Amino acid sequence: MKLTGKKENFDEFLFKVDELGYAINDLLPASWTLNLSESTNKLSELLSDSHLKIKQKTVTSTDSVAIQIKTSLQDTELQVSASSDVTLESENQLEYVLNWWQWQINCQLALIAEISNVFETTEEYEVS
Repeated sequence: MKLTGKKENFDEFLFKVDELGYAINDLLPASWTLNLSESTNKLSELLSDSHLKIKQKTVTSTDSVAIQIKTSLQDTELQVSASSDVTLESENQLEYVLNWWQWQINCQLALIAEISNVFETTEEYEVS
């Protein structure tokens, strides 16, 4: 994970996203993958209420051996963002194509969980 933006706001951003993680756990049912439309709407509402925006970009390698999903979470108030990349090797590409929507949400939740982990464990993070 990489943090960018106003360094003086990093700690507040980490705390805010950690709290968001708890809200997501409370609002999304354990079976969230069974109703992706409703889960996406709930996640979008939570992010919007917190002044957070998710951006994702999917890139396929030129040899089509891997797919890279770049996910970033931006706080428009604090002017801080966090980003991470997930690379799927060729054996997961078919699964990715079949479950595209679920992969997108999984990457969003994984980034939020990674930010929470940094906040709760004071784990090191990359700054740029």
